[in-house]
Amino acid sequence: MLSSFHPCFSLPAFIIYGLVFHVHELQSALLKVTGPPGPITVAMGEDVVLPCRFSPAQSVQQMEVIWFREQFSPFVHRYKGGQDQYGEQMLQYQGRTELLKDGFTNGSVDLKIFRVRLSDRGNYTCFVRRDSDYDEVVVELKVTASGSAPLIALEAFQDGGIRVACRSSGWYPPPQLLWQDPRGRHLPPLSESLTQDASGLFAAESSIILTRGTTQKLSCLVRHAPHGREWGSAFSVSDPFFQNPHPWMTALGVVLVAVVALLATAAYLLKMKGKHEKRIAVQEAALRGCDAEIEKQAEELAWRRYVAPIEEAKVVLDPNTAHCDLVLSDNCKSVKREDTRQDIPDIPERFNPWRCVLGCEGFTSGRHYWEVEVVDGGGWTVGVSRVDVKRKGEIEFKPEEGIWALGQWAGHLQALTFPNRTLLPDIQTPKRVRVSLDYEEGRVAFFSVDEEIPMFTFPLTSFEGTRVHPWVWLGPGTWLKMWP
Repeated sequence: MLSSFHPCFSLPAFIIYGLVFHVHELQSALLKVTGPPGPITVAMGEDVVLPCRFSPAQSVQQMEVIWFREQFSPFVHRYKGGQDQYGEQMLQYQGRTELLKDGFTNGSVDLKIFRVRLSDRGNYTCFVRRDSDYDEVVVELKVTASGSAPLIALEAFQDGGIRVACRSSGWYPPPQLLWQDPRGRHLPPLSESLTQDASGLFAAESSIILTRGTTQKLSCLVRHAPHGREWGSAFSVSDPFFQNPHPWMTALGVVLVAVVALLATAAYLLKMKGKHEKRIAVQEAALRGCDAEIEKQAEELAWRRYVAPIEEAKVVLDPNTAHCDLVLSDNCKSVKREDTRQDIPDIPERFNPWRCVLGCEGFTSGRHYWEVEVVDGGGWTVGVSRVDVKRKGEIEFKPEEGIWALGQWAGHLQALTFPNRTLLPDIQTPKRVRVSLDYEEGRVAFFSVDEEIPMFTFPLTSFEGTRVHPWVWLGPGTWLKMWP
């Protein structure tokens, strides 16, 4: 095969050329970050490693790695410029994290967390950036806690038997208490309760009535799903512990006779009073019905006022501002993140490295609204942005940087407030979001079109005459559509 090369093209030169070409090929390859196929589970108090890999594998000396929860800053752990950065680390992780550098050469940026706490459970985002390219992946951490063996206590005589309670505490997630007879059959409890202490650990309690001869021998089992195991305590009660309930029934009969007599005496007096009170109750119910209808109408008017401003904005996305990984439809009404870099110029108006895009038309007055449909994908944020928002390098999504937004970020629906994000756990993630802008009042509000409810309103601000545009950010695989 060497005979086919030009005589002046020596073998050493060919090898050098091949190496240079291979290095260039690696540098031009798109960065891809991957995580484990499922959640990572660890017992409270133990150490855990959260896996994260990037490809193509190369030295991370010139790369940036950030592990974070709901927001970039404060972060869980940060590596930049060839060393760890602790300046803005979350207080609860200080002295408890380590980026495992032994795996750098193999494309691993695993994070080790020491002495795991219950509050550490949840989603972690592994963010890796190389030059102007970046990618991220979410890793879920589940924390478990094994509690005490079940404790059995005889509480009181009840219903001709003995009420027995079984308790166990110090569990996460919550355990299940089961009663079992000598044949291994489960028995229904008389009552069950579950409580959670300040640290988040659960305590369970269950009670049952133990009767003479039939259920004198029982076991209480505590079942914990994460471990797939059961812990049990068995006990038995002999006949002398059981009391005869009949004397109590006789006494109870005497008391009931006296009570019936008193009720008969009072029945007549209450009868007339009851008729009068019934008429009053009917009148009050009618008034409450009117009040409820008025309140419902007021809520409807409030909804219409905020979600139906004067002007319906017809949002068209600006391709000159779209990151090169974002593909716009022909009519520029929808955008999809492909993570396949398009061969387009990196002009000053274009976002880079963040996958953002602005609407073509901006606003300097009036009240406007538009809707954004989440057709497919994971993370996304929608909102408004000042026209002079930063387009290149580090960008923090917050009002202080000129961005007012809400979205699904790191597995949570949240408003991008500062210094801390505002989580919205009581609102179901919508498929269609309405963005409302009142320029003169300085109000930016968001509504769930799915449920017709308000989701979040930012504190009033002043746009100071600066033009404000519709703005979106797309996570991996996300597809957004603008309405109308």
